[in-house]
Amino acid sequence: MPSWLLGLGKGLAWGLIGAGVKHYFLRCALRKTKVETHEKTEKIILNCYYVRYVVNLIVLVGAYFLFAADTLSLIGAALGLTIPKYFLSFLKLD
Repeated sequence: MPSWLLGLGKGLAWGLIGAGVKHYFLRCALRKTKVETHEKTEKIILNCYYVRYVVNLIVLVGAYFLFAADTLSLIGAALGLTIPKYFLSFLKLD
């Protein structure tokens, strides 16, 4: 197996884990908004997006330090963070 494929795969797996965490936070926030008032709903959604951006940063910085700044691992992590969004929107699940 080529070494570039292994680096890309590790980054992709790391990014998909981060995407799963982000999706979990989004589901929890949406569940909370069903029972709250409009003012609290705005705060819940805003806090959810702040947490999602922090998760993005943690995943990308973590990929940088875990995989010794391998460019393909960083590309894989970025792809792993973004690919699930396209599948979910295509399937209308999100």
